Amino acid sequence: MNPELQGWVNDPRKVEAVMNQLPFPVFGDVWESIKGSGKDKVVLLYEIIRKVAKEYPYRSQDIGDCVSHGAAYAVDAVKAVDIYLKKDFEEWIAETATEDIYAGSRVQIGGGSIGGDGSVGAWAADYVSKYGALPRQKYGDIDLTTYSGSKARKWGSPRAGVPKELLEIAKQHPIQIVSRVDNYEQVRDLIANGYAVTIASDQGFTSERDDEGFARPKGSWSHQMSILGVDDEYKRPGVLVQNSWGRNWISGPKRNNQPDGSFWVDAEEIERRILSQGDSWAFSGYEGFKPRKLN
Repeated sequence: MNPELQGWVNDPRKVEAVMNQLPFPVFGDVWESIKGSGKDKVVLLYEIIRKVAKEYPYRSQDIGDCVSHGAAYAVDAVKAVDIYLKKDFEEWIAETATEDIYAGSRVQIGGGSIGGDGSVGAWAADYVSKYGALPRQKYGDIDLTTYSGSKARKWGSPRAGVPKELLEIAKQHPIQIVSRVDNYEQVRDLIANGYAVTIASDQGFTSERDDEGFARPKGSWSHQMSILGVDDEYKRPGVLVQNSWGRNWISGPKRNNQPDGSFWVDAEEIERRILSQGDSWAFSGYEGFKPRKLN
C-alpha cells in the first residue's frame, strides 16, 4: 500500500505527554459503569451515521493525514449518536473536516515538531478535546466544504497551524472526554454505548475481505483508522474498521450492510496487533462514559 497515504507517527513518549495532562487518560480506570454492557450485542454506529447524515461520508486522503481522517470518523459517530438520542448541541450540518484536525494536532498540540507528513493519534484526540472539530462548510473566506490535502499540509507546516478565526469557532464543538483504550472488551462496551474509537498502529491488512467480511492481518502500515461497529454476537466476535482510502481500495464479501472501504477484524487481532500499541482512543460527547440505550 502507498506509504504516502499513511501518516501515523509511532512515538510513545509523545503519547505519554498527552496522557499526563488528561483528566481520564486510561479508559480502564472509568470502565466500571458500562463494563460488560456490550457482551453478545451487535451495534453499528455507521448505520446511525447513515440515518442522521442521510449520506455516508466516504473519505479518500491525498497525503499522509490519516490521523485526522480516523479522528474525523470518530467525531462523525459521536455527533450522529448525540443527534440520534436527541441530546445534541447542533443539527447535522456536514461530515467533520479533517484539515483543521491534522494541522491542529501537529502544531497547536505537537508544537510543530514533525517536519514531514504525519501525526500522533494522541495529538488528534487531544486537539478535538481542547479545540473541537468543525463540519465541512464555509467559514468566512475559508472554504472547508471539500477535502484538500494541500490545505491540510499547508496548515500543518511547523510554523502555520489552524487559522485563529477557525479555532474560536471549533472551540464551541469539542469532544468532551478522550481516553486511551487497551483491549477488545473496552472497545466492545464503548461502541455498544454509542462512543467512538480511533485506532493507530503499524499493522497492515489485506485488500480483500474473506467470505465473512474480515480482512486478514498482513504487512505493515503506519496508519490510523476508526472503529464504527461491533458484533459480539457472531461466531467470530470483532469490530468494523473504516479506512480513509476511498471506497474501492478493498474488495470482497460484506455483511451487516457495512460501508464500502471497510472491513471486519477479529477481536483477538484488534487487541493483540493494534490496541496493544497504545495509541487508540475513545471519544465521548458527554462528561463521563454513562450507559446509553441505543435502538
